[in-house]
Amino acid sequence: MFPFRRKKKTTSPEKKIEDIIDVLSKGGVIRGNDIALRNTILKSAPQISASDHIYFAVRSVAADGRQHVMQYAFVDDRGNVALSAFVRSKSPATMYGGAASEDLSVEPMDEAVFANLAVRLCAGATLVAFHRVLQTGLLPDHAMASAAGSECVWRRFQAVARRKGIRLSRHEPLTLNDCLEKLGMAPLETDDAAMRALAIRALWRQLDDVD
Repeated sequence: MFPFRRKKKTTSPEKKIEDIIDVLSKGGVIRGNDIALRNTILKSAPQISASDHIYFAVRSVAADGRQHVMQYAFVDDRGNVALSAFVRSKSPATMYGGAASEDLSVEPMDEAVFANLAVRLCAGATLVAFHRVLQTGLLPDHAMASAAGSECVWRRFQAVARRKGIRLSRHEPLTLNDCLEKLGMAPLETDDAAMRALAIRALWRQLDDVD
């Protein structure tokens, strides 16, 4: 007698997107390429800010000549990492940030699945990035179109620095770590996009106190 094995049900891409969006709408966190990798509903944290900012960072982590893998990370006003995902992209965009190659612990998310998630996350929000024009240019078109607007923490820091007399180099490009250190904050020791997005949020909120 042969053992009977029940056939595993497959989930359509459309159903997977609906499931992931349901997790996000309940305050959950998605990491990686599959809802099964992280399906944790966070306990509601006290609201710190009433603004609608989403702080985000994008970097390239690997390329093979035909495609490259991008890491996208989005952080909300409460400091929750709403989404951190590696996405396989067919875009010819130039590599930006991070090393040319990294060993990934998860299979990259499909570009179409990520685009749907990004639209959901960005809808009606004000996006905050370090180097706004470059970073928003790496987002899916519909995600950027769904946002209420965008802000640049790099430009805001420079404006505050001029008003407060903070000295900046005229010869070296201003990095995120430069901005953090000028305000007495700990610099980043990683290129991880989620950590950068958290640092961008911390810098933005520190500028609220300094300005």
